[in-house]
Amino acid sequence: MKGHNSRNRGLIVAEGILGNFFLGFLFVWTVLRKPLLVLFPSWTEGMLSIIFGLHNLFICLGILAAGKLIRRFSGRFVFKIFMIMASAGLAGFALLPEDNPELAYYMAFTLFCIIAATGMGLGIATVQSHTIPWFPESSGKISGLLYMSLGLSSVILSLISGVILPALGVKRTMLVFGAMILVGSMIILCDRRSMCLPPVEVAAEDGAHLTGDSPKEMLKNPAFWMFLLWNIGTRTAGLIMLDHVAGLSMAYGGIAIVGMLISPCNGLGCITLGTMLDKIGTKKVMLITSLLMLVAGIILLCGHYSASFPVILVGILLTGYAYGGSNSTFPAIIKTTFGAKYYTENFGLCNIAIGIAAFIESTSGHVLDSAGYIGVMTMMTGIALPSVICSILVSFYLHRKKG
Repeated sequence: MKGHNSRNRGLIVAEGILGNFFLGFLFVWTVLRKPLLVLFPSWTEGMLSIIFGLHNLFICLGILAAGKLIRRFSGRFVFKIFMIMASAGLAGFALLPEDNPELAYYMAFTLFCIIAATGMGLGIATVQSHTIPWFPESSGKISGLLYMSLGLSSVILSLISGVILPALGVKRTMLVFGAMILVGSMIILCDRRSMCLPPVEVAAEDGAHLTGDSPKEMLKNPAFWMFLLWNIGTRTAGLIMLDHVAGLSMAYGGIAIVGMLISPCNGLGCITLGTMLDKIGTKKVMLITSLLMLVAGIILLCGHYSASFPVILVGILLTGYAYGGSNSTFPAIIKTTFGAKYYTENFGLCNIAIGIAAFIESTSGHVLDSAGYIGVMTMMTGIALPSVICSILVSFYLHRKKG
């Protein structure tokens, strides 16, 4: 126990950031869409949107499973499962048969959605639940740093893809990414104390006892459902943009790599809104985040009707910023509202938002095929509106909880 107390906090954060960096590898799908369509001309944008949208459902299943696995085994054990599944899922793309597009599609769905995404869900739950509890006084900031690495990973991987895709092709590029996850995860596991929970005196806010609502108690609290609906709205709007940002940029006169600027904005939103959560509280950050997402959708619509790419770009960047805040603050909001005692289980449960958002987002490809990008932007704006309403209503339930 004493050894765990003396752990270097900087090393804990570094391992969490590196772990979350690998969890961002699935976002490279946005860059790989076009090369995959070239390699398999019979595939459609709608087919690829199904894969991207539903992979989040399997991430959600992985997160839910992680809570039970961590309780039964350990964080390090679950992290090893993530390492194997995520690296195998991406590397398996090297085996896609180019002479059988139908089989290749089912293989891509299985490798990306079921194997890699489920593994990523295990990794997300493990990294989050074994890093944030070490910092009870700054949960929002730490959560922001972790999610910021997700945004940075997609930028870096986009640049790497631009270099190696022409030389290796999309299948071997995925093989390289799978190998990167394997090697990087093994580096983290070289620290024998990595992915371990802190002792009670570190995790407890009073330094003595862990407190908090059980999953059953949390589900009975109306505030939880307001949090969940708020996150579903902002997350879905952000996922829609992530799925279509490259094509959207090019459709209005930009280039695909310009659309990737959404990622650093995502990272900026993670750290700034996460830090704001520690300073101004849950209610204000929820309202700010949802309003930013709604305004981003309105700006995108204005850009469409004015046929102005600069206006479209502002909407893209603001969407990325709000999406980053939505992702990074949600885990910290759950911890600060419902306590640290059952955080691992509660974290897994609250991430059903990922699965619901993924299901809704998976329909955006068909919206694009039938109504174009104006339909996609309208869908995104309409989904963001309920989040604003939830961020207003949650004040009543939080006051009642305190009472």
